[in-house]
Amino acid sequence: MSCHRNSDFINCSRESSDLDQTSKLETSDDEPEIVDASLAINDDVLLSLDFYWCFLSPEVIQDLHEVVSVQDHENDDADMSENVSEPEQGRSRGRSRPTLRGRTRSRGGRVRSGARSTTRCSSGRHASTSIREMDEANGWSYEAVQQPPENPVFQEISRVLAPIDENSSLFDCFSIFFPDSFWKLLKTETNRYAAQMKAKQTRQGILKPGTMLYQWKPVTKQELKTFFSVVIHMTLVQKESFDSYWSTREIIETSFARKHMNRNRFRAIYSCLHLNDNSNYKPRNDPEYDAFFKLRPYFDELCFLCENSFYPNENLTIDEGTCGFRGRVHFRVYNKDKPDKYGMKVYMLCDAETGYILRMVPYVGDSKSVETIIAELSEPYFGKWHTIYMDRFFTSPTIADLLWLKETRTVGTVMANRRGLPQVWRQQPLEKAEMAFCHRGNLTACKWKDKRDVLMLTTKHGASWTETKAKGVGVTKKVKPDCILDYNHYKIGVDLNDQYVSYYSLNRKSMKWWKKMFFNLVARSLVNAYILYNKSREQRRRLRFSQFLMDSGEQLVETASDAEAGPSHGPHAVGTSTRLVGRHFIERIPSSEKKEKVARVCKDIISSLIENLDESESTEIQSTVEELNDIGKFEITTEPNISTCQPYQIEGRRIADLNYFYDQMKHYLIISRDSVVQ
Repeated sequence: MSCHRNSDFINCSRESSDLDQTSKLETSDDEPEIVDASLAINDDVLLSLDFYWCFLSPEVIQDLHEVVSVQDHENDDADMSENVSEPEQGRSRGRSRPTLRGRTRSRGGRVRSGARSTTRCSSGRHASTSIREMDEANGWSYEAVQQPPENPVFQEISRVLAPIDENSSLFDCFSIFFPDSFWKLLKTETNRYAAQMKAKQTRQGILKPGTMLYQWKPVTKQELKTFFSVVIHMTLVQKESFDSYWSTREIIETSFARKHMNRNRFRAIYSCLHLNDNSNYKPRNDPEYDAFFKLRPYFDELCFLCENSFYPNENLTIDEGTCGFRGRVHFRVYNKDKPDKYGMKVYMLCDAETGYILRMVPYVGDSKSVETIIAELSEPYFGKWHTIYMDRFFTSPTIADLLWLKETRTVGTVMANRRGLPQVWRQQPLEKAEMAFCHRGNLTACKWKDKRDVLMLTTKHGASWTETKAKGVGVTKKVKPDCILDYNHYKIGVDLNDQYVSYYSLNRKSMKWWKKMFFNLVARSLVNAYILYNKSREQRRRLRFSQFLMDSGEQLVETASDAEAGPSHGPHAVGTSTRLVGRHFIERIPSSEKKEKVARVCKDIISSLIENLDESESTEIQSTVEELNDIGKFEITTEPNISTCQPYQIEGRRIADLNYFYDQMKHYLIISRDSVVQ
């Protein structure tokens, strides 16, 4: 391994996989040969103007370009003559091999002083002194630092904060994220929304008999629990549509949904499901507009429960979780690297070891800065010396400095065009397996070349690296910076949560964005409950996530059944009628000259329906039937034969709802009156 470190950076290139092999380094004639050296230091560097455009004023940039244009290669070579040797024969003219004096690094990242080595420079042109001074003015140092000057120790203990222990049941952990307040909110707002929609359609005159809203009955907490147990069942048993779960075809039949809830009732609850009062909605041009209004009460309560139920380990992850959605919403985003390329995203702070979600901030198309997002996510954990791992979208020298002031460490990849980075990264390319380090206080900047350049910022690591096993054929060893190894290990917090959600997805087809997001959040709540359950019983065998879902669904049904008001499931019980005995069949009645379509209404059935009405309603129905009979539209049997009594029938359609029957009778009455007048 031959390594060099000039005044700008440490450049380490692994030329042999055998670390015990002695490195043969070229030296100048007046310097002795250095044996087993892996690091050397140079006092002058190669710099470029390419990077400074992003944080210097135009006037300064113009002056710097003028300085460089005046300094030619001869002047540069004269200035660097004390440190740079003649180019090695056989190499290109643009690459020289200067002999340098400095400190060496042995394998494993240890630093030894007094060694000298040769280095390779990527260009024959050297930086002006003014640019170098300005770079140093930004605080970057080029002394080898194995560890940051300050390396505080994390002293907190990861623990479950919720009131559960190893003897708590699975449903106790489930109830942490689905408390009574959740069911109360869901019941109140669902019934409110159904009433609002029913009143709206009534005012508009478009409410039709027989529709879902027309037949709507207020939902109860027990029904909602049964509803969610069926949803969990749908998560475990994937089918193509809602109707498939109530199918009686032997090849796809599953009895759970059909046994516990009527299909039409399930569809009605799913359609009217709501979490906020629409009457409080503010339009987009209102200063108090909230794009997340539909989910705000539930989302705020969920964030509170997540934060106060578990204290995380030292290592945290900030990343964005996605919820696939291709419908219309103004904050839909596209990400080609995600399984769901189109969808909505939520910024999340997760425990890196378990994937437990601690805090969330939804993206709603606003212009929140990265600093604001990170502060909202990390604020409860400042001052504890947590280490936050994040990708290049969040990482920058400014973010690293701000978090360090809040006693929080940072490790993350970084974009090459971020302000304040060492400009040498933009000027000098690295070959494969080479690495470069720069330091500024506790901040270390690392550049490592694998298949492509990897740029890292860290306030936890110094200029150190480790040998690892390689995956490629014929390659057994690979050297990586320690900051990259830790990043790959701890950056998976949000990805781990996404992985659980992808196994058993609660998402169903919907044109409403907030329903997709709601069921995605419910799925993440189930993952959090599952993690708490396993953390509370670490001495026992770990439960699988699928088993956790099955037990949760079954216990939801049990708690709903044990309540006083049972769930709506199966056909409704029908009381025994003292009048309706015998068998009823539909018969075709021949038409007559007076009536084209004949419908005979059983007097027994009309009488039985009227028994359950108040006096005014029963009188109105009786008068309506008598008037229809007088007009000749209906024929009412006066002495029904119980053995051959026919069910009431209007235009060949059997009526099973009293309200629908009543409306149809009024409809025929109006039509018949009009025809008589004409």
